[in-house]
Amino acid sequence: MVKWSLITMLSVLVAVSSGQEQPPCTITVQPGQSIQEAIDRAQEGAVICVSEYNFPYMEHLTITKSLTLRGAGREKTFLTGKEIGDQPIIHIKGDRAIEVVLEDFTESWLPGSEFLPGLFGVYIQGQAKVTIRNMEIRRNSYGIVVGDTAQLQLDNVYIHWNTWRGLLATHSAKVTVKNSLIVDTWFGGGIMAVHSAQVTIVNTTVSDNNKGLAVTNSARVEIQESRFLNNRGCGVGVWTPEAQVIGPPQEFQGNGADLCGYAPASLRKPLASQTEKTELTVPGDYANLQEAIDAIAPGGTITIASGTYEAGLTLWKPLTLRGAGPEETTLKALPNRGLVGSIIAGVAGIELENLAITTEGHGTALSISGQGRLSNVKVFENGFNGLEIGGPAIVEVHNSTISNNGTWPECSMDWVICNGIILSEQAQLKLTDSVIRDNWDWGIIAVLKQCGYPDDAFTGSVSFEGTNIIEGNNRWGNQKGMGNPGNHPWNNPSVPDGQVCLL
Repeated sequence: MVKWSLITMLSVLVAVSSGQEQPPCTITVQPGQSIQEAIDRAQEGAVICVSEYNFPYMEHLTITKSLTLRGAGREKTFLTGKEIGDQPIIHIKGDRAIEVVLEDFTESWLPGSEFLPGLFGVYIQGQAKVTIRNMEIRRNSYGIVVGDTAQLQLDNVYIHWNTWRGLLATHSAKVTVKNSLIVDTWFGGGIMAVHSAQVTIVNTTVSDNNKGLAVTNSARVEIQESRFLNNRGCGVGVWTPEAQVIGPPQEFQGNGADLCGYAPASLRKPLASQTEKTELTVPGDYANLQEAIDAIAPGGTITIASGTYEAGLTLWKPLTLRGAGPEETTLKALPNRGLVGSIIAGVAGIELENLAITTEGHGTALSISGQGRLSNVKVFENGFNGLEIGGPAIVEVHNSTISNNGTWPECSMDWVICNGIILSEQAQLKLTDSVIRDNWDWGIIAVLKQCGYPDDAFTGSVSFEGTNIIEGNNRWGNQKGMGNPGNHPWNNPSVPDGQVCLL
C-alpha cells in the first residue's frame, strides 16, 4: 500500500510537470540515430529531443557543453549502457561552468548487469550545474554521483533498483532533491553525503533501501517534509560528529532503526507524545514498543511481558527496558530488517535487562553510539554482528551472553568478518561476568589492521571484570594463525585463535 501510494504520487507529479511550457527542440534524434553525434554537433544551449522508441537507445554519452537532453517521457524513451565497464551511461564533465538539463526519459543498465561493480548511471563532475527532472534512474551500481563543485537539482525523479547507492554526493557538491522517490537500493543506501557535500531533501520518500540516508565526514544535510520508510537498517545514520543533519521532525516508520550514530533525536516525529509517567507496560499500556519509548518520561521503566516482539527501536532518552528474562522475552527485528534497534550518540542511561535480542539471521542486533548497560541479555543468531559499538559509546555488558552471531552466508567470504562484538572509534566496553561463545569469526574485535581490517579505526578501550568466558568463536576457522592480538587475558598461546583482537 505504501509503495502504491508513492508511485501514484509520482504519477501525479509527472502529470503536473508535463503541462509546463518547454523550449522547442533544436535537434531531434530519431530511432537508429546517435544521441552522442547530436550532442557533438549541437550549439551551446541546444535542446536535443530524443524520440519515442520501443527499444532502448544503447549509448554512453559524454556532455561537456550547456544543453538540454529531453526524451518523450520516462515510459517512452530509454537510454541503456552499451558496454559493461566503468564508463557511465551519462558523464557530465564540467571542466568549465556549464548548465545541463536531463528530462523525460529513463536511464538504465540492462537487467542483471546492476550486480556488476562500478556501473554508473549519471556521473557529474567539475563545475557543472545540472537539473534532472521527470526521470527514472535504475539498475546501476551507483544511480547518480555528484562530485567536485558540481551542483545538481533533482525534481520528480524515481531512483530505484540500484546496487550500492541511489545518490552519492561527494567532495564539495551541492544537491537539492525535491518531490522524488528513492527506493530499493540493495547493498548500500538510498542517499549518501560525504566529504563536505551539501544536500537538501524536500518532499521526498526514501524507502525500502538497505540504508536510507548516510552522512559522514563534514557533509551537511537539510531535510524538509520527507519520509524514511521501511529501510532495512538505519533510516538516517550520521557517522561523524562533524557531519550535520538538520530539519524539523520527519516521518519515520518501519526501519531497522529510525536514527543511528550522531543523528539528532529531533529529526523524527515521535509515535506518541511524551508523558510524565515513569512506569509503562507492553503490551498493557502500549502494544508498540517504540510508542512506549516515546511516551515514557526520561529515566522511566518499561516492563515488557513474556513473549516475542517485533521491533525497530530508536533509543533516544534515558530509560530502562525490562523483560521477564532472556528465555521469556525476545525482541526480534521486523521482517527482513537488519537491526533490532540503536542507541544514538549523546544519550546516557539506557538500561536493557532480562531480554533476548535477535534479527533471526538478518543483520546486527544493536547499533550503539550512546551510553548504556546490558544486564542478563542474550544477543544471538544475528546475521552479521551481535553488537556494533562505535563513536563515543560507553557500554557495559553484564551477566549476558553473546552467541551464535554471523549466520549470513556472506560471512563465509574471506573479506567479510562477522563477530560477537565489534568496536570502533572511541568506544569503551566493560565486560563483566559474561559469555561470548560460538560466533562465526571473533568473539570481540576492534577495527584494526592487526584484526584483519584495512585501516586502524579504534582508539577506545575494553576492560574485563569478574569471570568472563570467551570460547568457541572462529567457527569459520578463517582466523586460524591470527592468534589473539592485544593486551588482554586471551592473548595466550593456549587459547585457540580468533577469540579476541584488541589494542
